[in-house]
Amino acid sequence: MLKFLLTLSLGVFCVSPLQAGELTSATKNCLSGEKQGHCERWVKDYKTAMELAQKGDHGAQVTVAFCLSTGCHGAVTIDKVASCSWHLVIANSGAATVLDGSNLRNTCRPMTAPEKDQARTLSRDLVQKIYKRPMVTTDQM
Repeated sequence: MLKFLLTLSLGVFCVSPLQAGELTSATKNCLSGEKQGHCERWVKDYKTAMELAQKGDHGAQVTVAFCLSTGCHGAVTIDKVASCSWHLVIANSGAATVLDGSNLRNTCRPMTAPEKDQARTLSRDLVQKIYKRPMVTTDQM
């Protein structure tokens, strides 16, 4: 019970880009310089991928999860919880591959129990929103 209350309290104070509902909240402002064009391309690609991911596009979901995990060359704010939640969505998409399962484990397993709980909650909401059904695949975390 204490673990649940701790997780719930953390969830109230931590607003993920997914919860905020803004596509640009995870992107960064690209600094001027020689890599500005590269960064701006990744920001644009991420925004496009996020729009498609929310419509159920498997490739776009993989891109979003990757960018949230790695930062996409400095264009996106790293958010391991959001990345893990997208990997869980992918696992529930019906189009997941062996590589997707490996990415889920590599991203989600190192997280703390409260972070995993938050990722599960986010992914349940996303699966319901995108696929109009509850999650069916176990999370393998």
